[in-house]
Amino acid sequence: MNTHHCLPDTRAFPTHQVKNELLLHAASLVTPTSKAQTTLARESLQTEISRMLAQNHYTNLSVALAMAANSDIYNALWNSMETVLQARNQTEVQWLALPVIIVGGAKENISLPDSIPAEAIAEIFKNRPWSDEWNKIHWASHLVSDTTLTHIKASQWYAAKQNQQMAADFLGQLPKTPLIVESGQSVQVFYALGFSGPDIQSALNCNLADNALPLMQVWQTHLATAGATLFINPLAPQSPLNALRSGSAMRLRMACDVFTTNAIRAIRLQSPRVGVVIAAQEGGNILFGFNATDSVFELQPQIFRWPLTQADNIDSIIQNFIDLLAECNVENIRLLHEPISAQVQLPNYAQSINMVGHNPLFPRSH
Repeated sequence: MNTHHCLPDTRAFPTHQVKNELLLHAASLVTPTSKAQTTLARESLQTEISRMLAQNHYTNLSVALAMAANSDIYNALWNSMETVLQARNQTEVQWLALPVIIVGGAKENISLPDSIPAEAIAEIFKNRPWSDEWNKIHWASHLVSDTTLTHIKASQWYAAKQNQQMAADFLGQLPKTPLIVESGQSVQVFYALGFSGPDIQSALNCNLADNALPLMQVWQTHLATAGATLFINPLAPQSPLNALRSGSAMRLRMACDVFTTNAIRAIRLQSPRVGVVIAAQEGGNILFGFNATDSVFELQPQIFRWPLTQADNIDSIIQNFIDLLAECNVENIRLLHEPISAQVQLPNYAQSINMVGHNPLFPRSH
């Protein structure tokens, strides 16, 4: 079992091998024996995936993704599929999506505008090298929900990139989902989806740098609605598959951040010190538990559950969480080295001290 920060990986990766050519190529990419082999494996993988999607017969691709033995092999498959779905010539179109994470608070359900402020966004990027391409984007008439984007199949993206007309027809068929801030607190992600020519590829995966704050302000102004308190975090434009990945990950991270700060604040109102327990749970989850450090001050436990995907980097998730705790001046942290059962309650901080683990803020003594 692989460990990350001494945290076990409890994801259920397949343990038996299957005869699948895509998996063989992906494994060669992950553990290459030579530069030539790496090049051959990459080209073979992309050629096979392209052929499957063109024929709309990609059972082997689905099997390969489901049977990847670890996250490295899964990511090799995913990245190859993502490359195949890029525009490869001047006839094809390049799809892109801009994730917009919305942290909202409201006393009752409130609808937000679901349109895309295309002109205002283009104005922000006017001084970028790819500003002309940005003005040529054909945008969807409304923001697309993560559910809608998730259910679009790779074969549909492949067909929709073949030319402008097929792309426009596909864009016009996307279902419209109301953008609603529900009562209480919520964290959601929507996507500004569109397509353009291949030249827009230079704008993808860019570092927003000085444009980050202006882009946030554009969306903040555009979505502002009476009765809703909003914090908007737009990410850089990316290809749809990458946008779906980064948007979902950032939504979960921000949900964890909101939960963490609320839990710490609530505990400090009643106890002098906050204790946090980090543990892997069987079934592919990470649990973050918040309580007082001392049993005498013990409160109702507050636990955030982070469901891992096949592509997640556990080290990155844990490090981001530890960094947030450090910013909140929380020093009493216990990271458990052994996974806990799905049927067992996460121990509180006082209990965790007697379990195998360590405080990740300090160097381990062994």
